[in-house]
Amino acid sequence: MHNDQLELRHVRAFMAVSQELHFRRAAEKLYIAQPALSQQILQLERILGVRLFERNHHGVRLTSAGELFVQDAARILEQVDLSLMHMQQAQSGQWGRLEIGFVNAEVATMNIIPEVLTSYRRHFPEVTVQLKEMYLQEQLQSLKEQRIQAGFAATFEDLPAEFDAEVLQHVPFVAVCSERHHFAHRSAVALADVIEEPFFFCPRDSDSGVLYERIERICGRSPRVQQEVSEIHILLGLVAADLGVSLVASSAMGLSVPGVVYLPLSDLDHNLAFRTVLLWRRDARSPLLQGFLAVAREVFAQRKKELLTCKTA
Repeated sequence: MHNDQLELRHVRAFMAVSQELHFRRAAEKLYIAQPALSQQILQLERILGVRLFERNHHGVRLTSAGELFVQDAARILEQVDLSLMHMQQAQSGQWGRLEIGFVNAEVATMNIIPEVLTSYRRHFPEVTVQLKEMYLQEQLQSLKEQRIQAGFAATFEDLPAEFDAEVLQHVPFVAVCSERHHFAHRSAVALADVIEEPFFFCPRDSDSGVLYERIERICGRSPRVQQEVSEIHILLGLVAADLGVSLVASSAMGLSVPGVVYLPLSDLDHNLAFRTVLLWRRDARSPLLQGFLAVAREVFAQRKKELLTCKTA
């Protein structure tokens, strides 16, 4: 049962006396006067309703109740010290729980998220990171409600002013067809030609659904969508079977799918691309978040440096 009279000073006084079995040495250890220490022990015994020490001219020894209380008191002080350490670590962003949203689009984030999290774990091993799969709009709502602290997403539009974002990459779209398709031997293909073919594409109600409007604006008509497909491997499998064509992010070219040919769009002046971003609330000041952003930016800077090195090599 909780007792409001019991204080940490009582427990620390008890532990000092139990370790020293001498009131003067215990008082010196605690930097208090011996009468004050004796008073604290008497108060503790009254609160607990038991005698904790036997005192006589031979010295001090623990009673049977005192021997039992030693274990509990040690656990109490250990837990208090641990809690204090956690609070100090939390204040510096080194302890706690970080909730991060991510879009389920491996072609957008397949290398970035593991790389960032690996580096973050190395810098902040005591922080628990929880990933939550969600579309961009879900991430924005969750950030508003502070159910997540950051998110990795693919976006085609500017974000609302209440959010900040670090742009990780700009990803254009390319056409994809079977190696048996009549597009396969071209060096490039026009968007207007692609949408005239039987077409597999992302669901209209997904984050990528804005592409339908852009295609209609560019070409003046809608693509001949045979089937909406949200999973990239299934989409590429259908294309490889020569059942139709599609548009995919150029980052999907890293996926090894036999029988698939990727073609750049010949009309590259069109704004048919998305950005991969790390986003967060503009007003967020959490030490956890700031530590995560610092690590993420370090990873992004290194990736850009390596990319530049590859291009100039």
